[in-house]
Amino acid sequence: QLMNVNYSGNLFNMNKLSLIVNDMYLLAYNVPNVISSNVLTMDKVLLTYDEAADRAALTPTDARYDGLYKNIAMVANIVLANADQASGDKKLLEQLKAEAYVLRSFMHFLLVNMYAKAYDPATATTDGGIPYVTDINFEKENAKVTVQEVYDKMLADIDAALAAEALPDRPKNSMRFGRGFAYALKAKILMSLRNYSGALEAVNNALAINNTLEDHRYLLSEPVRANRVLSRKGLTALDNLFYAFSNTFDPSLLTPTYEILKYYYEPGNIIKDYTNVYNYQYGMIYVGLPDIPAWIAISYEGNSAGMTVSDLVLMKAECLIRSNKLSAGMEEVEKIRIRRIAPEVYAPLVVKDATEAMAYLKKVSRIEFLFTWRNFVDVKRWNTEAAYAETINRTIGGKTYVLKPNSPIWILPFPQSATQFNTTLTQNY
Repeated sequence: QLMNVNYSGNLFNMNKLSLIVNDMYLLAYNVPNVISSNVLTMDKVLLTYDEAADRAALTPTDARYDGLYKNIAMVANIVLANADQASGDKKLLEQLKAEAYVLRSFMHFLLVNMYAKAYDPATATTDGGIPYVTDINFEKENAKVTVQEVYDKMLADIDAALAAEALPDRPKNSMRFGRGFAYALKAKILMSLRNYSGALEAVNNALAINNTLEDHRYLLSEPVRANRVLSRKGLTALDNLFYAFSNTFDPSLLTPTYEILKYYYEPGNIIKDYTNVYNYQYGMIYVGLPDIPAWIAISYEGNSAGMTVSDLVLMKAECLIRSNKLSAGMEEVEKIRIRRIAPEVYAPLVVKDATEAMAYLKKVSRIEFLFTWRNFVDVKRWNTEAAYAETINRTIGGKTYVLKPNSPIWILPFPQSATQFNTTLTQNY
């Protein structure tokens, strides 16, 4: 029963990441009041990109950090430590071991992307990373290792999972790991390592298992259009590779920023322009900002903390663009756009070079992965390259707050609950 984990709740509450990357504002907090308050909180620090604040002092605990490591220690590592000695169906035991390797790799992937610098081949061997926990000795102090070591170990775990040839193509439910997700995670890791040919191979292996994309065009037909209700059954959605979410209302009650609304949504976007999802009245109530809507679609169960076929398609697009196969790369981008934009408005994009193609890909990706960890991880990854780094500007009440590509804000602080017990956990910023 160990692998039947309910991947939800605070463990995968990635709202702080969406706040940093400027996808959203606070959840049900008056933004102007938070900014003007004399009380320094983490919310205020992240809203204003205050690099001078002592963020570690403002982080006594961190449910994400604790929860991800708990899954590593209490689920993945317990399975791996005991499966070979367990009695029962050996085929099932091999499958559980493979799932545990995937789980351990994925949990560390999220942790290293939150609490360390993005992978940079020029500095990864010396950049401070995170502890990579592979045992169940709860008295042991697991030392922090370098970013390079973390990525090497994540890749080794994924390769071990795939080499076992025990993962099913279709898991018993989408909160279990199958081959499709394993290949998708391998591709994510290789993208960070800038191994685009390897990532493309992994993506194609995953797409051979599942290539079903979520399609919003059904909302434009009768009688659906009359109600314009966006819905998605999270656990059974056909585009899932692995399903995990942050809270009961995910992504409802979240509020996109002025910049997202102005610069990233394309004209004719079906969700923004053809449904009742965005409610401007509620947005004003939630965050105290004029002309900001709240996402109100309780029947839409988003996959904010897992991965879907959209991840595969956009990774494939980027790999092709980076190998200068612009036409093929943009064909992948269009697979997303044609399902997101009303037919009477949709027109294929035309690009002249890789720089322009990447700019379009980044724009499409930002809306596709709005309110998820993927935007934080992708933008942080792109920020390691001068050609694709971007400075984020957030304007609230006439004042602009700036987040530079190399800002320490991109690296979350280790919580005091961890640093006081592990002396190797010096902050990575």
